[in-house]
Amino acid sequence: MTSRTDSSLAALLLTQRLLDTPATPLKSSEYWSLVAAVSDPADLLGRSPSEIRELAGVEEALADRVATLLDAATLFAIRLDEAEQSGLHLISSVDADYPVRLTDRLGHTAPPLLYAVGDPKLLETDLLGVVGSRDVSDAAAEVAKGAAAQAVAHGFGVVSGAAKGVDRLAMGASLEADGRAVGVLADSLIRMTRDAEVRRAVSDGRLCLCTPYKPTAGFSVANAMGRNKVIYALSQATLVVAADVEKGGTWAGAMESLRRGITPVVVWAGAGAGEGNKALEGRGAAAVHSLEALFPLRVARHPVDPAQQPPQLALDI
Repeated sequence: MTSRTDSSLAALLLTQRLLDTPATPLKSSEYWSLVAAVSDPADLLGRSPSEIRELAGVEEALADRVATLLDAATLFAIRLDEAEQSGLHLISSVDADYPVRLTDRLGHTAPPLLYAVGDPKLLETDLLGVVGSRDVSDAAAEVAKGAAAQAVAHGFGVVSGAAKGVDRLAMGASLEADGRAVGVLADSLIRMTRDAEVRRAVSDGRLCLCTPYKPTAGFSVANAMGRNKVIYALSQATLVVAADVEKGGTWAGAMESLRRGITPVVVWAGAGAGEGNKALEGRGAAAVHSLEALFPLRVARHPVDPAQQPPQLALDI
């Protein structure tokens, strides 16, 4: 098993979904609030609910949950070892491989834990987000693939949702051009890694798939909405290839990034652009009329409110 600090183990125990426990894992907001109240998650290990309540200043019910979650350390270590032997990485917020841009851009809504297959270092590389509809027109398909080719030509990888349509077209085009790709999944990570081409790209070190959800979870609209902000936060800028007007996950993800200033939102405004694209331009997205105009990326980004920033832990990891 990968050598872990007590801080990493505690952070994983509080949020993991590999091992079923009597207590519900902490949500992002609960986790970051708890971490803000203690100097180090490891300080909570081995403590009784009353000690946790006093140390963290939390209510009795939450202290009981935290104690129960941390009490599963032995069984979880066995399950974690099995997972890592199979190639699944668990990346807690205090691990060196956790992408800092998530906490920088998402604050207290950043996922405290990522499950990943492939090289986690790809999550920290320069990435162009490419998103759009599952049902994609021929014109939009060419835009998605062309944008990926431009990204590779300028030293960028592609990050998307690995769903049918624009996502897979863009990621596939990046890999075909000997580039790199990151997929943030809203459904089963384990199922996707059974694909032979996926395994080959992972083995080559050019593809990393990750999810903030249980790695065997099925698709849900809520998961899709939640993963959208992770795609935006991992990117230097995100290109919306095709969106419906005021409906669907692509529209919702772009609007959240525009509203919160997560990362620059660029919308395709060239040939074949639909009404949803024009509407996003009207809401503040930067328009691009040719793929050659995508780079260099010059769109300003407004950082998350500092009051929503999670604490930065000074840990020896």
